[in-house]
Amino acid sequence: MPATPQSVTFTEDDYKERLSYNDLENGDYEAFLEDVEDVKAKTGNYGWGFKFQIKGLPVTSKLWLKGGGGWKVREVFNALGEPIPPGTDVSTLNPNPLIGRKCVVTLKHEPYSDGQTNDDGTPKTFVNITRHTPLVATETVADFSEL
Repeated sequence: MPATPQSVTFTEDDYKERLSYNDLENGDYEAFLEDVEDVKAKTGNYGWGFKFQIKGLPVTSKLWLKGGGGWKVREVFNALGEPIPPGTDVSTLNPNPLIGRKCVVTLKHEPYSDGQTNDDGTPKTFVNITRHTPLVATETVADFSEL
């Protein structure tokens, strides 16, 4: 079925070149936490989707709240400035106050598990957040002469 012609008016901003996921190389990036939403896996596991902005592109990190996912929840909360003491019940955690905070994320392009390929036969990849760390740890010393 042919496409339907549309009347569209583009602005100058619409023609500006945009960054794509292929422009993000593997490595560390400053990330801004834009939103957190509830997510559910096909297996029935539930968790949170942390939606980060990285150089203007959204990248989501899914954190599962059962089945051994506690280490990742702790990593993300710590990276965003909310340390979680060992033994904390995840049902008491609220990720919403973390929205608007920044951290460093490590990105890695990984192949799709179903073997998808590009037209040239190379594996199709997605951008995955493999690690979350605080922006910078800083210490303040009032008087260095006492050291």
